[in-house]
Amino acid sequence: MVERFKKILEKEGLQPRELAAKLGVQPSAISHILNGRNNPGVSILQNVMTVFPNINPEWLLLGKEPMYKNEKALQRDLFGQQYDEKPKIEFSEPQKPQNSPVFIAQEPQPQTIIKEVVHQLPPKEILRIVVYYSDNTFQEFKSN
Repeated sequence: MVERFKKILEKEGLQPRELAAKLGVQPSAISHILNGRNNPGVSILQNVMTVFPNINPEWLLLGKEPMYKNEKALQRDLFGQQYDEKPKIEFSEPQKPQNSPVFIAQEPQPQTIIKEVVHQLPPKEILRIVVYYSDNTFQEFKSN
């Protein structure tokens, strides 16, 4: 809980006394929480959720990411496996032709980007793909 309150101070750009004023509590109450002497009471937690409505209550109470409601948690694939990092995509700049005064940069082709991302993911076998259409029908494709 101490780390979560420190993170609130950091992300919201507040000093402990400013947080206490916003929450309507004594500065000593925030000081005791930040020093680990006391855990915040229900009234303080309710005040945090009222004053900072964008803070995710699950993060505040349980430490479950993300901190803010509008942030996305770590990405998971369809089968629940978690990826800790975003795919690393590297682009190389096209070489400037010799004896050419004008250089026009070209964007990498989407196929190249997809191939690079696919090569970085752990090898997996696709079992089935389901496509849902706007008319509430679907089509299922299974691997043999």
